[in-house]
Amino acid sequence: MAWTIETVADYEDEDKHGVIDMVCDEELVVVGQSGWSGEARVYDVKNGELKFKLQCNDLGDTPAPFSHDSILVWLGTSIIVTVGTNDNTLSVWDRSGTLLAQDLHKDKEKIAEMKRIQGMEDEEKEAWFEEQTAGMNEEEKYNYGMAMAFGFVSNDKKIDCLTVKDDLIYCGFDRGFFIVGNEDGEWKIIKDVKLDYEVKEIEVAGNWIAVGKVQDGKKVFSLWDPENREMGDDLKVELKYFRSGKFVYPNIFLIGGRGDVDKTGVEIWNVETGEMVRHLLKGEKRYEFINTNGKLFAVCEFINSWSSGEEKMLKLAVYNVDQVLDTDIPEESLWSHSCEYSTLDLGSEHIRAVFSGNNLVVNHGRTKLSVMALKEA
Repeated sequence: MAWTIETVADYEDEDKHGVIDMVCDEELVVVGQSGWSGEARVYDVKNGELKFKLQCNDLGDTPAPFSHDSILVWLGTSIIVTVGTNDNTLSVWDRSGTLLAQDLHKDKEKIAEMKRIQGMEDEEKEAWFEEQTAGMNEEEKYNYGMAMAFGFVSNDKKIDCLTVKDDLIYCGFDRGFFIVGNEDGEWKIIKDVKLDYEVKEIEVAGNWIAVGKVQDGKKVFSLWDPENREMGDDLKVELKYFRSGKFVYPNIFLIGGRGDVDKTGVEIWNVETGEMVRHLLKGEKRYEFINTNGKLFAVCEFINSWSSGEEKMLKLAVYNVDQVLDTDIPEESLWSHSCEYSTLDLGSEHIRAVFSGNNLVVNHGRTKLSVMALKEA
């Protein structure tokens, strides 16, 4: 049940800045950046070649700091999915970087009207603004004017969470979730599931999609059946409001939290029985990112977005899923693999570690990505 993890390649990319999210498979590594570029960068997993860049928002003419964005990324079987959290831009790309669909959840008529208004001559625009803001107080006029200036269009489906399974994209928002897919060669919203609560978490959970809500300060999940397209009852477990979690069904591995809860280590819960399996590394460190391929999982140490300039060593830890789920094995006997990376080498980067079936890819420096081969001993 032990593994060997060996670095087989190091990438260097001077233009990689502020990696906030990452995903990989046996062919591609996709990193989403935080900052003003609005980009995701796509590499060949074998040699680190930058294959192409994805422009994931339309904020190029928006002045800083209003154009700051964090790009989140996912991989399907044949697609790359990105979300810009600033203006809620959802994009679907093929694996060569061609844009297939964008912002299917937004009101195209409102967007077209906004572009028409922004294209007006100054006098015409001022007259239009005075007509629209008649009866508003000064604060309301200011907010309305700022929205016009930066092209903000209200959206009744603001994405709070997202996951991808079998090239279907599941997007949670404040009144349920919707599913984006390709039907008869056209990308569209193929299902809009209305719920009486805001979906705060949506994750692949075995053959199901786990849909999470907040209830009395706890996270509660129900399972969506993709085959029959129907929602089941709430699962038995009520979890703390955690930062991030991944399912290896029927178990969920979760890190972090809000409020007066233990934010250290990794809690593992069986969502069918409602029982905690193990609290790994309890009292040790806080972690901010978790990823799994079903056999192994990795967690990356939490770091604030600002840095004092003093060196701090940040931990990456990898564990065997089956071992951690075996409560007969004491924590001190678990196989693990850990690395430490200096904040002085990171700059504005965060440590991110993601799995394919055979590789672990780690973002751990201003310019550096490393590919590590996984072998079961």
